[in-house]
Amino acid sequence: MLESDNTKKNFYIFLILFSVTLYVLGFIFNEDSAGGGKIDFNNTWNNQKIFDENSLSKSLENTKSSKILPFKNSHFPTSYILNKYLNPFSTNKEAFRQSIFILNLFLPLLLFYALKNIFRKENIYLLAAYSSILYLSPYFRTSAYWSSLENYGLYCLIISIYFFSKYKNCIEYKEKIHLKNIYISLMSFFSCGCVYFDQKLLLIPLIYFAFLVKFEKNTNSKVLYFILNFIFAIPVISLVLYWGSIIPPHTTNTRGIGNFYFEQIGYSISIIFFYLIPYILINYKKIIKEFNFNKIFILYLISLLSILLILYFVDHDYGGWDDYGKGWLHKLALKIFENSTYQKIFTYILFFITIVISINILKREKIIIFFVFYMCGISILSNPIFQEYFDPLVFIMLSSFFYKNNELNNNFVITAYLFSLFFLIFTNIYYL
Repeated sequence: MLESDNTKKNFYIFLILFSVTLYVLGFIFNEDSAGGGKIDFNNTWNNQKIFDENSLSKSLENTKSSKILPFKNSHFPTSYILNKYLNPFSTNKEAFRQSIFILNLFLPLLLFYALKNIFRKENIYLLAAYSSILYLSPYFRTSAYWSSLENYGLYCLIISIYFFSKYKNCIEYKEKIHLKNIYISLMSFFSCGCVYFDQKLLLIPLIYFAFLVKFEKNTNSKVLYFILNFIFAIPVISLVLYWGSIIPPHTTNTRGIGNFYFEQIGYSISIIFFYLIPYILINYKKIIKEFNFNKIFILYLISLLSILLILYFVDHDYGGWDDYGKGWLHKLALKIFENSTYQKIFTYILFFITIVISINILKREKIIIFFVFYMCGISILSNPIFQEYFDPLVFIMLSSFFYKNNELNNNFVITAYLFSLFFLIFTNIYYL
């Protein structure tokens, strides 16, 4: 598509500048492309005021008792504490928004540095253009514009991935082996930091732990990682014991956390599938060849179909949250069909298709398969499940742990960029 190296370089630079420009314009025009940013900002601002205007001990007590004001948040209060002590703009509403917007401007840059260390043979301009796709994520943008604070966890995630890749290079290529324990310490610190901002990111230290157990030969390095994780986990474990729940009591009471919502497994995998579409468009021939229609696969299809048929005829009580969340598939069904029966039939057909395709594509990488099952497990317990729980997390996970050097090429990057751009345009139109 792009012939000369110089033409490619200039084109990638254009994509980067275009992404940054759209990111800035979105803030200027108060974009809310995820649909709930403005509403969530009121909760965030009230929570931040609680921490700014009261002592730390009283503020932490309020996360359980809500004596001052209800603590309307589903995450640990780490971000509010950091803003209280480190953000000089946290006491002014508009300045607070602006500070979070500027802070998030650097997240795609960190992703670029992490990917540059993973895809060491790839053109750095291509990797930079690919990383700039993050600026197009409706959910990343909404969090950045309306101070939702989820992106703090993504900062820790990407930094931990960077040090994990450094550690992997020590193991696989014997590079800078004398720094191995330093990398282990840093990836432990930042992977635990993920959890401080977003409970679902517990999967990151679990992934690193599993990798060390399987591939690390030095017992002392394994012990180091385990001890550090235990120490770093003490504050959040203490808060969970204090709450009596993994999330604040107010959210537990209003969201019906603790029931089982098995139907949401289908919604979860359909959301993950959505971010595989650019990969499928570029690699569909290879994907079709890799489908192995043997007896085991046919048995898997029959079992999946049987489970979905059972779920179809089960009444799913979402406790008043029936029309909320569930991602792109739910919204598409509502747009195409007015009849609820047709909506459900369409949804379950797509469940079957997306589960079969997604699992067969992702099965080559155990980390991603673990990620899929982990997110499905969360979706069973969380009501409702929102696409923002997956985006841009899926994009970062696929980029860091699934794609290979030869797959992150020019055609794929352009396709992924255009796909993300059209999705951003669509979400803005949808929520106008």
